[in-house]
Amino acid sequence: MKTVMAALASLTFFVGLLIAPPAQAQKLQQVRIALSTPTPHMAPLYVGKDKKFYEKYGLDVQLILVNSGSLVAQMFASGELQMTANAPASLVNLAATGEKISFFLGLSNTSPFTVVTQPNLRRADDLKGKRIGTARFGGSSHISALIALEHLKLDLKRDKIVLIQTGVDPDRMVALETKAIDAGMLQRVATKVMVGKGYYPLLNMLQAKIPYQNTGLTVKKDYAAANPKVIDGFTRATIEAYGYIFKKENKQAVKEVLARNLRLVNLDAAEDFYLEAQEELDRKPYPSLEGFKVVIKYVAEQNPKAAAVKVEEIVDSSWLKKLDSEGFFEKVYGGK
Repeated sequence: MKTVMAALASLTFFVGLLIAPPAQAQKLQQVRIALSTPTPHMAPLYVGKDKKFYEKYGLDVQLILVNSGSLVAQMFASGELQMTANAPASLVNLAATGEKISFFLGLSNTSPFTVVTQPNLRRADDLKGKRIGTARFGGSSHISALIALEHLKLDLKRDKIVLIQTGVDPDRMVALETKAIDAGMLQRVATKVMVGKGYYPLLNMLQAKIPYQNTGLTVKKDYAAANPKVIDGFTRATIEAYGYIFKKENKQAVKEVLARNLRLVNLDAAEDFYLEAQEELDRKPYPSLEGFKVVIKYVAEQNPKAAAVKVEEIVDSSWLKKLDSEGFFEKVYGGK
């Protein structure tokens, strides 16, 4: 009797395996990713999770919003995260301590910021002795401001320009309107609103094509070496999300994902963010070596140890090159 019962139990077990759906038969591997700022260029991650591209490759991707680049770096270093999706400045500081990291996919390979000024400030020289609003020092908008000033042939100390931490875009918009600042670093949608009110777009860094690595995906080298299937599957799923975003017939669905993740008031408000994603995302998101060198340069001004960080030791395009060599991009984008 015991033998018969054991046989029936085994049979039930195997039948259960046969009829179980794939998601139950295969346990998904969790990947925790920190996002320092919810922006349109995070769209591939939002879409990849929402449309279950990551699950297709056996991954349970958890997107965690952490509004501090330095805190992201701390969590990353402690092993609480498997990847980060944030501005690389804090990661350069982390690399300067000896941490071995790989920046393997560029979500935003140029600065999305525009230097928006008070209506009466229309030349570079007009910024001398003025106050410019950014987010946290060391973050993307802060470093973009430093790069913009150099591009405009201005110098903080010589020209007595003051950078002020005034929060995210909505905070900088209010600071401009109350004249708490003379200029602010604003992204596409905020720039459009303020220009509509008469404020002046002195320098659009995206249109100027100024080299800068704005944000991207980073993983520890030891984690990547121990989990190559995870990194490969994650990269493939992310590129498939890019493909989904670039297909015009998916516009409504992408806007819905953006509206939900950026917590917009309604779907109509997602239109400009959708256009920003289309404008800013690269079809082949290789990190920018030149742009990363610029980041290291400015981080080293605050942290001299960062000057020893070699961009070639951080930027790792091997995962994307593998997909490129096998024609994966052409497959995803339909040969275009």
